[in-house]
Amino acid sequence: MGLQTTSFKIARYILFALVLILCVWIIIYTLVSKNEESSTNINDGNVIRVTNKRTPCEQNINNSISQMWAYNFENVPQKYLSMIDAYVNEEITTRETGYCNNVKFTCTPGQIRKDCDPCAAGSARQFAMDKQIADTIAQECK
Repeated sequence: MGLQTTSFKIARYILFALVLILCVWIIIYTLVSKNEESSTNINDGNVIRVTNKRTPCEQNINNSISQMWAYNFENVPQKYLSMIDAYVNEEITTRETGYCNNVKFTCTPGQIRKDCDPCAAGSARQFAMDKQIADTIAQECK
């Protein structure tokens, strides 16, 4: 007598196939969601991510001020240049550690920021430019 296929064996194969499909689906879902999560959570301090949409007024101001800082630095108002100078020449009061272009740095109390933080000037410049953009948008885009 040959092998008999019983309803129990058929049910077992169907159940095995369903479990296999479920496991494959869970693995694929986990991998896809991990990739999406890791691409949105970049921990690089030099990445600027714009998440909100800007109005045309805000976009025009952003473009014009960015161009001024890039090509006509002499036209930047003194208020914002003073912000850069104050930040770069600030005396550190607490121990600070960070990364600049993937190089670790440490600032100890009493040091001047520009002496221990290689990205101090760039950070200060970006902060001052962002502040000027925000101030101008607040004044002109009501």
